[in-house]
Amino acid sequence: MSRVFGLFVRARAILYDSGILPTRRLNHPVISVGNLTVGGTGKTPLVIALAEAMRHRGFRPVVLSRGYGRTTRGIVIADSRWEECGDEPLLIKRRLVDVPVVVGADRYEAGLVAERKQLGDVFILDDGFQHRQLHRDVDIVAIDPVEWAAGETLLPSGRWREPKSEIARAHAACVQESDDASTPSLPIPAFIVRTQLDGIYQEDSRISPENLMGRPVIAFAGIAKPERFFATIESLGIQALEYIRFSDHHHYSARQIEKLPGGLLITTEKDAVRIGASAARPYCYLRISAKIPDVERLMSLILNRIK
Repeated sequence: MSRVFGLFVRARAILYDSGILPTRRLNHPVISVGNLTVGGTGKTPLVIALAEAMRHRGFRPVVLSRGYGRTTRGIVIADSRWEECGDEPLLIKRRLVDVPVVVGADRYEAGLVAERKQLGDVFILDDGFQHRQLHRDVDIVAIDPVEWAAGETLLPSGRWREPKSEIARAHAACVQESDDASTPSLPIPAFIVRTQLDGIYQEDSRISPENLMGRPVIAFAGIAKPERFFATIESLGIQALEYIRFSDHHHYSARQIEKLPGGLLITTEKDAVRIGASAARPYCYLRISAKIPDVERLMSLILNRIK
């Protein structure tokens, strides 16, 4: 099946590269953030960091997202219910506050809605590397160096959406800093991205890690690579009694949260978006951000291309 999928991927690439399958342009520049694998490369924190960097430079960014896992159809603007827009779009909206997040399977149509409403002047395309129907001025690919070093088995047997060689059509790579693997040698400019803990929160209040030490803690997560989340908890000196994994984008019920083992519950910010206020038990979550040490060089590359 992976071989068949690979043939489909190569045929699709040829059709787009040759112009047989057309791309459509929006009036404002588009910066795409994507990856070559399925989840777990830090795209969402990177989208937030880039939107903040563009805003600091006088732009009015708008995030375009597919809205995976939402219950609605058509074009929606992320507001207050994750079921209507998806968990990642709502997380991005909450973190960026005044940056619009427009959700639609067809990102070109979502962009047209944003342009008609005059929501901003530059688009950041979330998870857009394979969405070649929309022209982008800058393609940025997020990379997990451990996954990069492990091979490239394509879907459905592996986690790769496209072969490694397709990195060549991107303009820059953002590589997660890792103690377990070195930065790969790439044919495009590469930028290290550090994951930074912004704090532990219960609802909207920040709490100290010391408040969790010595208490019975249950850690759970429904994300692509929960091992990193669990490792971060341990790095804070918090020893969980249990580490519970759910599927990525898991839809929690109030009863499911109630039935988790006894102890203080701790999860990720993306999981907290999906749990919301429906949980009968109190819980806290980790908030993380992406920090790019060489952000000025990355922004110079982006601004040169969108000009």
